[in-house]
Amino acid sequence: MHDFNCPQADDMNFELMADRTRYLKENPKGVNEMCRIMEDMRKESLQEGIKEGAVNTAKKMLADGTIALEKISEFVNLSIDEVKKIKAGQTI
Repeated sequence: MHDFNCPQADDMNFELMADRTRYLKENPKGVNEMCRIMEDMRKESLQEGIKEGAVNTAKKMLADGTIALEKISEFVNLSIDEVKKIKAGQTI
């Protein structure tokens, strides 16, 4: 656990982890690789948040009971099948 809390590779005990940390923090190729990974994670997180917001909005619209499934699908950018699953209480 000590090595996971070390910000500097030189302070780590496990040499393999220290080498990898050194590469990702100090080598220009490693820094670019880490930046790319972090950007991918950010994009994935954003898409998950958008999807979660669409599902929550669809649930509210379904609870209203006056809006057609097709309109809900159109408004929240989910497929009609996804809206039907939400209505049935299933996870999408």
